[in-house]
Amino acid sequence: MTDDNAVVQHARFSVPYKREGYAVDDSARALLFAAKAPRYWPDTRLGDLQRKLLTFLLTMQEEDGKFHNLMDFSHRITDEASVGDHLGRALWATGAVISSNVPPGMKRSARLLFDRALPHARTSPWLRTKAYACLALHERLIEEPDDQNLRATMSSVSTDISKAYNASKASDWFWFENILSYDNPRLSQAMLRAYEILADRALLGEAEESLQFLYRSELHDETYAPIGNAGWYVRGKQKALFDQQPIEPGAMMEAAAIAYRLTKHEIYQDMAKRALFWFLGDNMKRVRVYDEATGACCDGIGELGLNENQGAESTIAFLLGTCELLTCVTA
Repeated sequence: MTDDNAVVQHARFSVPYKREGYAVDDSARALLFAAKAPRYWPDTRLGDLQRKLLTFLLTMQEEDGKFHNLMDFSHRITDEASVGDHLGRALWATGAVISSNVPPGMKRSARLLFDRALPHARTSPWLRTKAYACLALHERLIEEPDDQNLRATMSSVSTDISKAYNASKASDWFWFENILSYDNPRLSQAMLRAYEILADRALLGEAEESLQFLYRSELHDETYAPIGNAGWYVRGKQKALFDQQPIEPGAMMEAAAIAYRLTKHEIYQDMAKRALFWFLGDNMKRVRVYDEATGACCDGIGELGLNENQGAESTIAFLLGTCELLTCVTA
């Protein structure tokens, strides 16, 4: 899915569909994986990929730190620079580069991107952007553990997420907002990472409580069924069962693996396995989302069955999830 510029967003079946261009969202995810992957899959080509994706992020960031998200196939930027999920994902990816074994010059470029974007993430009204910022700060603090400014920012951002959780939760609803929508496990994952840095057990309690609630909400007749994007799951209403997208079980694999490593509670093993097996056919339609022939993942499960297009988001979600499972096993 990667050409000479960046990661192509979409595919028609297993063939990249360049007409629909590129997004920071997907290239940031790919850079995050490329920064983590050498620990398990040593490959000199990953260095070239890391440099290419960093170049793309540098192209898409304005001097004030905001990011454009979209570029068309002729390399023309097609949207206004803004603060949203794509900025948070870029921040997380550059944090991972900073804590990896790339050459010093690449780390300096990643720090430039990171430092310009962080103020926007810190003040963002969007919970997921703040969650990605927590994940980014965790990565950078691996490399710079004594940086008190970074620790203070982690404390501030995680406190904002915690306040949202305590304002929203009720006896039958243990979540950060009044809807379960997309990439949900990242919110709990952010609290787990904040706990690792800050050692605040209240953060761990909120992370566990919310992650277990999410898992229960995504079981359907004992089958793991990620929240569907045709309506999501609004508090007090019926949960949407379709379309189920790989981004959710991929993130669940990551959050559950981290929770298990921190707590050794077996429920998180079950969560991680159920999410992994969703890709391998243990889902409501009994279809394999992971395609062994291409090493890619299909784009989801609809009411009529498998969406056979194999876009970047889907495959990278699986790769990031399996990478975190391996980290858990070898920790």
